[in-house]
Amino acid sequence: MQCITIVLRENNMMQAESLSHKSMLRSTLLHAPNILRGALLILIALLYGCASSYSSQGVQYSAKNRKSDTYSPLPLIATEARLIDMLENVTGLVGTQYRYGGDSEKAFDCSGFVQHIYRNTFNAKIPRTARRQSEFGEKISRGGLQRGDLVFFRLNGGAIDHVGIYIDNGLFVHASSSRGVTLGNLDKPYYNKRFARAIRLLQIR
Repeated sequence: MQCITIVLRENNMMQAESLSHKSMLRSTLLHAPNILRGALLILIALLYGCASSYSSQGVQYSAKNRKSDTYSPLPLIATEARLIDMLENVTGLVGTQYRYGGDSEKAFDCSGFVQHIYRNTFNAKIPRTARRQSEFGEKISRGGLQRGDLVFFRLNGGAIDHVGIYIDNGLFVHASSSRGVTLGNLDKPYYNKRFARAIRLLQIR
């Protein structure tokens, strides 16, 4: 009984500490310079336990876009604070397992992860598949990437079949079929070679 009490007390302390860290993170990200924000986001992703960002497996999709689907008008207008909410949501899901067709916090595929983040942060409806997401929004150059942009890849050498959310300094978060939601780096040979395009859905005001 004493052991159970100690465990419960430790769990409560950990939960309180986690909430405190999240508040500190939000405050720091809102007020820190861009370079510092990028460094902090890298650290966050690493602390969440993502090891290698590589995935040699192709990504499949179980949900199809329907012709009758209607999507949110673009651009999605957001404040800097809302963008920080998005980045917190993204990094908070690092470590979530991969599942074909997954689009909930229990498991994701890559486009389901992106759709979930945009729906939960901005109440926005965007296409379900990576290919359709790559056609939705403003096409931008790789050199013009900003936080919250979508980055797309051809992992299998054909059509666009993978998507992630850009964080900063070449880093993006995506649902890898081999590692679940994890950190990737556009400058690494695997992703650099397979990079297809970048899309912007947000306008920050």
